[in-house]
Amino acid sequence: MSTNDKALSRRRFLRFAAAGLGAASVAGVLAACGAKKSEDAAAGTEATKAPEEGKKANVELTFWWWDGNGQIWADAYNKLNRGATVKFVNTPFADSHDKLLTSFASGTGAPDIASLEIGRIGGFTAKGGLADLKSAPFDGGKYEKDMVKYKWTQGSTTDGRLVAMPWDIGPAGVWYRADIMEKLGLPSKPEEVEALISHTKGKKWEDFFALSQQVKEKSGGKVKMVADAATDVYGGALRQGGEGYFEGMKLMIEEKATRPAQLAADYRKQELDANIGWWGADWAAGVKNDAFAGMVIACWMQGGLTKDQPQTIGKWRVVPAPEASYNWGGSFCAIPEQSKNPEMAWDFLTWACCSAEGQNAMFTPTGVFPAYKPAWADPLYDAPQDFFGGQRTFRVWGDIADNVASISRSPYDLQADDIVNAEMAKVMKEGKDPVQAMKDAEAAAIKAIEGSTN
Repeated sequence: MSTNDKALSRRRFLRFAAAGLGAASVAGVLAACGAKKSEDAAAGTEATKAPEEGKKANVELTFWWWDGNGQIWADAYNKLNRGATVKFVNTPFADSHDKLLTSFASGTGAPDIASLEIGRIGGFTAKGGLADLKSAPFDGGKYEKDMVKYKWTQGSTTDGRLVAMPWDIGPAGVWYRADIMEKLGLPSKPEEVEALISHTKGKKWEDFFALSQQVKEKSGGKVKMVADAATDVYGGALRQGGEGYFEGMKLMIEEKATRPAQLAADYRKQELDANIGWWGADWAAGVKNDAFAGMVIACWMQGGLTKDQPQTIGKWRVVPAPEASYNWGGSFCAIPEQSKNPEMAWDFLTWACCSAEGQNAMFTPTGVFPAYKPAWADPLYDAPQDFFGGQRTFRVWGDIADNVASISRSPYDLQADDIVNAEMAKVMKEGKDPVQAMKDAEAAAIKAIEGSTN
């Protein structure tokens, strides 16, 4: 495929975008989902001020999110008596996005504040229906300097509008079980492991392979470094180039995914992973049986492990990944144009997403990591974490988040993701050549996208 074939012409790309969200409704998404204290804390206070006199008082705002923890924000905000009461509606993940699109089409039914997940954000930035948070009565542009860069880019349109305010992020790295590493006679302190495999010390994925080989040899093959090369190695290496498959009008499957696919295939051929698929019963059993000593995943994994694998609390440690920082997951808050109370919706949104008070009201009990950097000035980000055996991991996550590659999201990322995942399955299970697999994936993605607009 030639370079000209890979880059969608402006006319073709705009035709795809104008066709709507056919691709955005494709099923399948991987989701859940040192600050200067005096300056940053001051920056975080502005959004906590009460709304100006004259705003409509005693109104009810509806807030959609697919996680019951949304009630935390609603309860905290309602206690402030700022002139509105937030009614939290726990909506299923698909409903949070698909019902919102339906409301745009019908002209009714949208909430005052909507949550959007990173895997679906491209479809919303490419369409109307969401208010531009930089235009009156909003003034969201002033928060750009306070947000991690890549999230701001993802919530913005190609013409510079901000339709989704960054909320939470998923800084990711290499997690490992200190107890297993100790038992195998391998380095177990974060500074020791970081020196062996992390990009902060100039290390590459090949160095991660070397440590994985030691885990395999020291355990007699009974323990592997990670569960699944397709998730841990491919998933990490791919996202180091930014989340998504498009940059502007250019489809980048071959460019972005070929080397990660090669790395994952090589890792599997060397029998360095446990060959256990993520998320299911086999994976849970693998954690309990110490079948693997680590994982390459985002900060949000702490919540699930705390609930489902409490016997591992205190045993995990985290270091930055090989080669580069990266993000996996996250979400946004937006105000639909249908909102009947846009000014008060903006008051809630800025308190929740653009103040240290609001962001940490959610972060403290849930671990949902803020995109709003002034929130990190709170002393809690330097506190030792029991889950990680006393390691000060919140600061690690912040340092990673500040150095993540940024590319814009496309309404066709989910469709491309399904196609690439199907090819990756052939690579991992059938031994298909990774180079050819990604060529085939790119050709199939272009064909599918063109077909969805006809």
